[in-house]
Amino acid sequence: MSNITILNEDLPDFLQTAGVSDLTRQLAGRTGVKRIVPKNGIFRKTVGGEEMGKVKGNLNAVVVNASPAVGRIFYVKQWSPDAEPTAPDCFSNDGRAPDAGSANPQADRCDSCQQNIKGSGQGNSKACRYSRRIALVLEEDFGTSLEGSVYQMNLASKSLFGESVGDNTHTFENYSKYLSNNGKSLDYVITQISFNEDNDNQSVLFTPTKYINKSQYAVTSKVANTPEVLKMVVMTPYQADMSGKPAKLEAPAPKAEASAKADPIDEPIKRPAKTAPASVTKKDLDSVVKAWSDEE
Repeated sequence: MSNITILNEDLPDFLQTAGVSDLTRQLAGRTGVKRIVPKNGIFRKTVGGEEMGKVKGNLNAVVVNASPAVGRIFYVKQWSPDAEPTAPDCFSNDGRAPDAGSANPQADRCDSCQQNIKGSGQGNSKACRYSRRIALVLEEDFGTSLEGSVYQMNLASKSLFGESVGDNTHTFENYSKYLSNNGKSLDYVITQISFNEDNDNQSVLFTPTKYINKSQYAVTSKVANTPEVLKMVVMTPYQADMSGKPAKLEAPAPKAEASAKADPIDEPIKRPAKTAPASVTKKDLDSVVKAWSDEE
């Protein structure tokens, strides 16, 4: 439900599915990708890296798209929850080879990479982490002005792999196989996403609850393959684990000082009273080096 307390009454019928107006979008400008970030037992809604709401307890949603394969992300620097988000040194969308956009590829292939060996990370873990992106439409948004809004969620290893919890609740890879093996479709059901209490406070589990209805299907099938959603499930250098924040640009370093080699500029000469101004020899302005270069 909305966190805006001054507008918590129901919208008039004619505005229920009107969406956000063009005027509001124009004034808000580009707000960035919407994400669901599971953290400390709470599903946090973020837009452009800023928290805009939260869901305590389970989250009900329809998975409308997902990255075609389990990818990988590697950082040379050890991960810290308090560190500023940065682009990974190496990443892969298909889990087989580093992406062409990787800044520091670690190997030609993922299966022969030294970062993919147990013990390369903390303890007995692998330094290169598994990752898969999914795109979600929240059940609570159907029939509201937010209908059709799509959120991105990044799933790490503990949310992707591991034993199922009971007959109906699974990690994501087991969940998709479980539905397929029983003749069910992932994008035709409302999925309950819950925190795995037996793991850590950021890993999640998936449980089917019910089929979507006809009006919900009309919404999910419309947004599932839009360019925005297709882009949402593919990693790029500055999207991987950056929570929608733009890449930080460092100030350009000044060029080496060359003014010391140039001839000193004469001090200005005070004009004597009632006499013609003294002649001052012009200096070559090209000898002065620019301090900064233009950079985007």
